[in-house]
Amino acid sequence: MSALENISTTKPLLTALALSLGAAISLGMTRFSYALLLSPMRADLGWNYLLAGSMNTANALGYFVGALLTPALMRRVGAQNALFIGSILASIFMILCGFVTDTNLLLLQRIMAGVTSAFVFIAGGVLAARLGSLHLKRAGLLIGLYYGGTGFGIVLSALLVPVTIDLANAHGSAHAWQWAWLALGFSCLMAVLIMARPVRDIDGVIAATGEHGKFKAQHTQK
Repeated sequence: MSALENISTTKPLLTALALSLGAAISLGMTRFSYALLLSPMRADLGWNYLLAGSMNTANALGYFVGALLTPALMRRVGAQNALFIGSILASIFMILCGFVTDTNLLLLQRIMAGVTSAFVFIAGGVLAARLGSLHLKRAGLLIGLYYGGTGFGIVLSALLVPVTIDLANAHGSAHAWQWAWLALGFSCLMAVLIMARPVRDIDGVIAATGEHGKFKAQHTQK
């Protein structure tokens, strides 16, 4: 048994927990964290209620577009690459919020964050299902762990955002909410690093299993 097979086959719970960081990135931090940042951003930038709500609508629109694009992306680059591409881009778009105050740029950021978070969440769901297919008796648990990552992202955001804003205010930052976006973005990048190896191994096991089955079938026919 190869090293790739060892991780996903003998440690499926750890693999599922690592994969759940994708759900934490896509919904918990990229999407739902905006609820925590809405009030300080609105107060600082002088938004009316229509504009403040439009930011969340823009994110939902981006997610819808991303959901339509994800199947084509996965066919082209594979589920695990779609997950990593989406995770890295979502992290970058969140970090960019820490450097801009222009309303149009922030709207664009929310749209693109929505698009990329759809890549992450859908591709992660596919990989969770593949992991479950390797461990049928625990498939429900493994898939549930993945989707439970959303809650972890929400909790992390709830802890990280207020603390970061308070620290920024204590140091006299002009736009304290920007530091919260930076903290969230870099937390997402850390999550990508943590899940990189275990998630990569899921497709490695599937590929190895498929090749073994193909060889066995050809050998039987001969």
